[in-house]
Amino acid sequence: FEKVSSLVILLNVLFVALQLQYQGYLRGVGIGVRPDDLPDLTGAITIIDIGFNIFFACELVMRLSAFRCRFFFSHGKPELLHFFDTFLVVASCADLYLFSQGQSSRGLNLNVLRPFRFLRFVRTLRVLQSVKVFNKLKMLVNTVGASFLALFWSIVLLAVVMIMAA
Repeated sequence: FEKVSSLVILLNVLFVALQLQYQGYLRGVGIGVRPDDLPDLTGAITIIDIGFNIFFACELVMRLSAFRCRFFFSHGKPELLHFFDTFLVVASCADLYLFSQGQSSRGLNLNVLRPFRFLRFVRTLRVLQSVKVFNKLKMLVNTVGASFLALFWSIVLLAVVMIMAA
């Protein structure tokens, strides 16, 4: 089950990338930079998006029914990735089913949450940890993750220097 979920997450990441590419193409057609030589794929993209959303909602319901409270709390500690996954599924359900075209009558736009779907790919990396072939990739990912704190402080230091020089 975990491998199938990881494969669907990987496919969803690729689909989101293609969806963003198509939206960029449509913007280019709208401003006259690109010729309109592709058929309208908006309906197909919506149907595929709904399919992924249904899969992720069913997966969440199955995990909640199987693990109950242990899904969110393991050994007394909160599972932050599970909270994040739940938030993404609920937000994408609200985006697709409650709000027409991603906007409610109050102007709430949940399309800003779409790039966060990419972070679901982190779950796929957990499955890859057990495969010995990916040890070098795991070391690279851990190195990048460990360097984020140093990057943050470098940005802060650069901002202070820029403010002092301004």
